[in-house]
Amino acid sequence: MRFLVGAGLVAVLCTATGQGAGAYPAATATHAKHAATVQVVVHPVMSTGHPNSAYTVQRGQGKIDCSFPSPSPGARSKNVEFCSPSYEYAIACWKASAAHHALCIRDPHSTKLTKLKLMGKFAHTKLAPKKDRAPLRLVLSDGTVCLIRDGGAWGVLKSHPKWYGTYSCDHHGVVWSPPNANHWGVVESHASWTVRTASGAGKGKVVTRHIKRAYFVATA
Repeated sequence: MRFLVGAGLVAVLCTATGQGAGAYPAATATHAKHAATVQVVVHPVMSTGHPNSAYTVQRGQGKIDCSFPSPSPGARSKNVEFCSPSYEYAIACWKASAAHHALCIRDPHSTKLTKLKLMGKFAHTKLAPKKDRAPLRLVLSDGTVCLIRDGGAWGVLKSHPKWYGTYSCDHHGVVWSPPNANHWGVVESHASWTVRTASGAGKGKVVTRHIKRAYFVATA
C-alpha cells in the first residue's frame, strides 16, 4: 500500500456487496439500521486522454512522476495511476492527450481536473490487487467526508500503536486501519461498509462508522 456508463459526470451508482473483509472483525454496530453503501464511479477522462465534457481543467505548477506502475486504489479502469510526489496529491491520474502531461483528479466529487507535467513516461498499469482497492472519497452516514491518504507524517494511535491512518476526515479525525487490513481499512463484509475513526493525534476512543457513499474513478 502506498503512502501515500457513458460519458456523464456520475456514471455508475450501485449497491455494495459484502466482499473483502478487513483484517479486523466486522463492526459490532447493527448493520440492519444502515442502508447499503452506494458505490459512485465517476469518469473524468476519456480513453483519448481528453477531459470528459463535464469537467474543467486547471493547470498545475508542479511536476509528477508516473513512470512506475502504481495503480490508483480507487481505479476501476487500467492505466489510472497514483503518482508522486505525495505533496501534489496525484491520487488518480491519466495520460493526457497533450504530450508529457497527465490529467489528475484530487477529489472524485469535484468536476475539476489538474493538468500536470510529467517527469519521464507515463507507465502502463493494471488494476490494483483486489485487497488494495479502496474508495478515494468516503461520505459517512453523518455526512462527514474523508479523503484517501497520500503520504505525510501522521500520528500513532495510542490504543493500537501498530495501526496507521488511511483517510483524513473533516470530522472525527482520521480513519485508522490495522496492519495488513484489506481496502485501506474499509470493511466490506456487510452491505453497509464501515471504517474506524479516532483523533489524528492518536488519542481518544476508536469509533466504528458506516459509509453512505464510496467514490471510485474509471476511464470514460
